[in-house]
Amino acid sequence: MPDVARVLREEVQRLAKRQVKAGLAPIKRDTVRLKKNVADLRRELTALTRTSRELLARVTAVVATKETEAATERAATLRPTSKGLVRLRHRLALTQVEFGRLMGVSGQAVLNWERKGSRVRMRSANLAALAGIQKMGKREARRRLEEVGQVRKRGHK
Repeated sequence: MPDVARVLREEVQRLAKRQVKAGLAPIKRDTVRLKKNVADLRRELTALTRTSRELLARVTAVVATKETEAATERAATLRPTSKGLVRLRHRLALTQVEFGRLMGVSGQAVLNWERKGSRVRMRSANLAALAGIQKMGKREARRRLEEVGQVRKRGHK
């Protein structure tokens, strides 16, 4: 009798394994299909990200060119004064050195301009930089300084 029990148990195990295998087959197929979908989506995301970066680089270059052209046009009509420079610098909450870095000059040049007391004469490149700075706000000024890596940490003012 023990042989019959063992044979019966082995047969039940075999049938149970077969039943489980049959139940898992569709799940395995779905899993494989889903993994392929995920891999395809990842490849597509990588391609889209690359395309996005390329387009952003192109657009950024075009926008920078347009901003430079607009700033150059505005620079021709600018008549900067020392008071105007101080007002602009205070509005942007910048130090003289930070303001100078934004303009591409030294902090000493900014100090000299502010001390002059009247209309300030600048080179055309500085006028173009000033025209660009006049249109930006505090956050944009801070962001541009951080891009250069030259912003000092300060409390809020």
